[in-house]
Amino acid sequence: MEKRKTKKVNDLQSLIIRDIHGMNIFKRIVQSRIILTALLLLMQILLILLFILRLQQYIEYYFLVSIVLSVAFLIYLTNRQGKNEFKIAWFIPVMIFPLAGVIFYSLYLTDTGERKAKRALKRSKNQIATMSDIGDPETHLKTTYPDILDLQKYLIRERFLPYENNQIDYFPTGEAFFTDFIAALKNAQDFIFLETFILRIDETWDMILSVLEEKAAEGVEVRLMYDAFASPMASGRAYVNFLKSKEIHAVVFNPMIPVFTTRQNFRDHRKIYIIDGKVCYSGGLNFANEYFNYGENYFPYWKDNAIRIQGEAIRSFTTMFLENWNMQGSRKESDNYARFLDVAYNTYAYSGLTIPYGDDSYNDENIAENVYLYMTHSAKKYLHITSPYILLDNTFQEALLFAAHRGVDVRIIVPSVPDHFITFYIGKTFLKTLVENGIRVYLYKKGFIHAKTFITDDRTATVGSINLDYRSFYHHFECGTILHDVSAVVQIEADFQNTLSDCVEMKIGDYEKLPWPKRMIGRVFRVFSPLM
Repeated sequence: MEKRKTKKVNDLQSLIIRDIHGMNIFKRIVQSRIILTALLLLMQILLILLFILRLQQYIEYYFLVSIVLSVAFLIYLTNRQGKNEFKIAWFIPVMIFPLAGVIFYSLYLTDTGERKAKRALKRSKNQIATMSDIGDPETHLKTTYPDILDLQKYLIRERFLPYENNQIDYFPTGEAFFTDFIAALKNAQDFIFLETFILRIDETWDMILSVLEEKAAEGVEVRLMYDAFASPMASGRAYVNFLKSKEIHAVVFNPMIPVFTTRQNFRDHRKIYIIDGKVCYSGGLNFANEYFNYGENYFPYWKDNAIRIQGEAIRSFTTMFLENWNMQGSRKESDNYARFLDVAYNTYAYSGLTIPYGDDSYNDENIAENVYLYMTHSAKKYLHITSPYILLDNTFQEALLFAAHRGVDVRIIVPSVPDHFITFYIGKTFLKTLVENGIRVYLYKKGFIHAKTFITDDRTATVGSINLDYRSFYHHFECGTILHDVSAVVQIEADFQNTLSDCVEMKIGDYEKLPWPKRMIGRVFRVFSPLM
């Protein structure tokens, strides 16, 4: 019996890959779990609606209570701190279904699951902070870079330090990254930390896993963390046990549960890949075939990017990884944080600042958006952006328009085809406004562009996991790297210019050429974009 169980575990990886087109495993293991969760959530919603329908015999009182609730809710939302876009997105369903809307909003505000997760992250940050006390923040300011001294102060306040003398290498494609990444994994001696949003069990993951298995057998500590919602095939207990059988410590971030909780809306979108504290990769690349343009995929080409960091700046990424790892209840009592944080970082004769930074769902601070806003407001000559999604709040949209109106050359590269239908056509409504106000929008025609990049004035750039949408700004765990007066900034801008040759520019009037049902979808769902 034990031998049969072991064989089943060892065959799981190849079985899933072989079955990728037949989808039998998906239907049996994953789809059943998703359907069960959806049904249980639906039951909770129906119970609330049934409770409301039972009140129909008191219809006069129901309407009176509905009016009072709607007015009270409007007054409450008006006086509550927060983005107006979120308030509008909540107020509309409350106006249509007052009692149900207020009930769901109350659940949203009083969600014990969210509060528990927030406390867990705070404990995790405090644990790590004992090993990374930054002391007097002023001592970390690099006064030789006065033009971004204010940005340094802001990020140091959030415990994200600026570092000098790091080597930064830029990878303009997933293919270039993959070759280098595999080589770095093979050279690991002490530990490998991998944190990703999507882990798809396919051929490229099989290549990565084979190296991880070899290194684990050699005694290298391998920790792997991936998001439950984005990695359904890998999030089940069977696959976690399969990885455990190979001495790979796997953690599924925020597992899906059949209970109404806003915590399920908060996902780990980071991409952090650390080897021995000597090498760190970060950018937009998840673990799936299309990111490395391997084999046949839905899009003819997937354009993405990443950077490789060597030097002490890796310490910030290691801290971010350990905070999330511990938050999931995965801290081992024997964890020696010094082993991972106080490694002998290499020093390189490179000028410029490298500032890794992160954002999370519970910090009450819009770090990701604030960094992008800072770059938008500080741009003097040009601001060049690549992003797969454009769902802007009013603050950021006005910042982009103001930059264009004051003469900054603002250019944005976005996909020409959707990977998420509704999101794509909501984004079109924003692009229309940008184009009509002098911002040049380019549609990537070669395939799909997934890179998330900001570049200003040949001096400053960011590369990371942060999209231009509400999810990245307010709901997700995200990360990025600011590069200032670093030579890689020139490479990133050169890649932007090269990518323009695979684009067609969006002109005024192009939006009106879209079929009216698609325009209607974008307009109608735009009001709910903060909740999507």
